[in-house]
Amino acid sequence: MESIKDKVAIVGMGCTQFGELWDKDQDDLIVEAAYEALDDAGIELKDIQAAWAGTAGGVSGACIADPLKLQYLPVTRVENACATAYEAIRGAAYALAAKVYDLVLVVGFEKLKDVGFGGLGPVSSEKWHPTYGYGGTAPGRYALAATRYFHRYGLSREEGKLTLAAVSSSTSMMT
Repeated sequence: MESIKDKVAIVGMGCTQFGELWDKDQDDLIVEAAYEALDDAGIELKDIQAAWAGTAGGVSGACIADPLKLQYLPVTRVENACATAYEAIRGAAYALAAKVYDLVLVVGFEKLKDVGFGGLGPVSSEKWHPTYGYGGTAPGRYALAATRYFHRYGLSREEGKLTLAAVSSSTSMMT
């Protein structure tokens, strides 16, 4: 199999502030990040030929097509738990490498608190969510696993934070 290395490039990037952004809804964050990426790339939305949406929320590509007004563009929505962003970028990269498109947009997003799940909520909940069911969210399960690890191996809260930062840093360097 031939590698796509050096055949595809990320030419612009945008990111919203992390935090409890109660004054912004999911659409506001999508538009903010997408337009920051377009500005960074020096292009306009009309230059985009297709888009990928990476999210556990939404049921179709309309989750980004509507707020961005992507009329008549193909939009693919993907979800793959904690690898959703990777999956969205991978799909877009292969479409570019196959020369199906020349310029695409990838948007990854979540805003769990607006749907009643804070991400770190209880493992069992009376609220039902189409992706998470009655259980906690992925961030909630990871938080529980991390605190259990800290307890088991006698790490203080500060030592635990440093351990998680080291894992995150190592993972970023490998990708």
